[in-house]
Amino acid sequence: MKKPITTAKFALNEFVRVRSGVTDPDFPDTPLGGWAGKIVEVQSGDLPTYLIRWNKTTLASIHPIYRKRCERDGFAFEEMWLAEDDLEPDTGCPVVLEQPTKIVTPPLSMKDQDDRIRAVFGLTRDDLLPDVDSSSLRTYYNYLAANLRFPFEATWTRETRFRDVSGKVTIHDLGGFEDDPWIDDTYGILCKAMMSGVNRDLPLSEVENVKGKPNQQIVENYGYWFGNYR
Repeated sequence: MKKPITTAKFALNEFVRVRSGVTDPDFPDTPLGGWAGKIVEVQSGDLPTYLIRWNKTTLASIHPIYRKRCERDGFAFEEMWLAEDDLEPDTGCPVVLEQPTKIVTPPLSMKDQDDRIRAVFGLTRDDLLPDVDSSSLRTYYNYLAANLRFPFEATWTRETRFRDVSGKVTIHDLGGFEDDPWIDDTYGILCKAMMSGVNRDLPLSEVENVKGKPNQQIVENYGYWFGNYR
């Protein structure tokens, strides 16, 4: 015999608030007691769940760290799915929204690419990665200059009239820090390379298949950041 589906206690468009003592299921150091909003979706089942869209008062009181975390992890901070037991009717009476008493920021994990890039900029797990600009490029340049080991072998793909052609290159160094052209707004950090006996100035972000550790991971991290945060 099929187990009967539990009838939802709350209805679509009903106003509710979070019970005292409830914390965010993804960020346990963030209490949700008093957060209020309207039910915009109901998912019935053995334990009904509700999508709550927070009201203006709640949104104005959300801790900045919570907003950062949502943006970092791709969550919508304006709404949240919660279980029926976490909620109670919103009677309209003023309620003090619970706030974090101790933010617990996890340590950086060097197994995570974003965290490895955060380490370059001296950031924490709760910080967003910086956009690519002249200042962040110079910070990354300093890190690369201190940690890459030259020379190293790699490949670089260039466009020709009919097709892309990949070839082996030897990267000898980064461009000089004091020489502005070595940090380009369009191509990022440039490096000194030799390809087929010809010296070239190549964008480091376009260098692939780097030979040897830790150079391979360092260059891949930079390329990922430069390609995704411009």
